[in-house]
Amino acid sequence: MTPTETVARAAVTRDGIAALRRQYSCGPVEVAGSADALYDRHLLFDNVVDPAHAGARERYEALARSIRDILSQRWVRTEQTYERANPKRAYYLSMEFLIGHSLANNITNLLLSPLVREAVKRRPIDWAGVLEQEPDAGLGNGGLGRLSACFLDSMGRWSAAA
Repeated sequence: MTPTETVARAAVTRDGIAALRRQYSCGPVEVAGSADALYDRHLLFDNVVDPAHAGARERYEALARSIRDILSQRWVRTEQTYERANPKRAYYLSMEFLIGHSLANNITNLLLSPLVREAVKRRPIDWAGVLEQEPDAGLGNGGLGRLSACFLDSMGRWSAAA
């Protein structure tokens, strides 16, 4: 089992969720089910829609914004760590880059899959229907763009395992 899989399995428990909060020093990571839940707040305050009557597009937007909120908190924390540690960085520049759909990939990479699965179980959400709402970035036409996307994805997986 990889370190990422170990952390993802641990996140399913309450202790695991608390450990993720301590590790990343982020605000509430509840996706749904409480007054501070990001998804519920985005549905109500950004889309101004009753969660019981939200469509697939509104659900996608609320979930995407929730994941963005968590990603933003971690991004700031990562930059602070980089400023302290001054590590080497690798940059990759490509004129053609097929990023594809990123919501499910971001949920996985942020180790939020267990939290999102739990949220989906609590309410009648068509998970596949929500994911289908994400538009494809459509940058480039293949070839080198696909190669660079695979390369960058594998770099992220390699560094997470190291």
